[in-house]
Amino acid sequence: MDTSPGQPQLAMPAQITQNSATATTPQRALMARLVLLIALAAIGLLVWHKIRSAPPAEKPKVIFLSLLAVFGLLLLLLALSGHLNVITAALAALLAAAPRLGHLARYLPVAQKFFHQKAGAGHAETNRQRRAPAGEAMSREQALAILGLEEGCSREQILAAHKRMMQRVHPDRGGSDYLASQINQARDTLLG
Repeated sequence: MDTSPGQPQLAMPAQITQNSATATTPQRALMARLVLLIALAAIGLLVWHKIRSAPPAEKPKVIFLSLLAVFGLLLLLLALSGHLNVITAALAALLAAAPRLGHLARYLPVAQKFFHQKAGAGHAETNRQRRAPAGEAMSREQALAILGLEEGCSREQILAAHKRMMQRVHPDRGGSDYLASQINQARDTLLG
């Protein structure tokens, strides 16, 4: 084929098929990722439906098994794609840094709830020892002082003050059994 420098070259049929094959390789990779994304979304919807339709008593078990299955599928996908070595290196680094990160985790809201429950379990015995004896009666003045009320308060005010105080010092939220029992005894004294 004889062409001059100013004229465009015409592609031969062999060149066209070769160029179109290389042009579709990125498209094929994009299509594979799109199919994978759709499959993951479908699996996610099925898992979500399974969790929502599970009886309340079995929900924690279903959630745990679902997370375990997702983790297993993720490991399989990483192993097949050749990226598992990155994850194992990250896990090894996390394991090495775990003792130091434990102190920082106390500042996270979710971790705070865990640490409060753990600390509350250790102090349960001391909280029980500090409870007021059952035979001790509380005076009306003491009950008013504990709930932060004044003489002549209504039943609704007593219940509102009790609720407000219990939300602050309830043992499930890191408070003590002793304070909760004092607040309950104050309410009973004022209402009884």
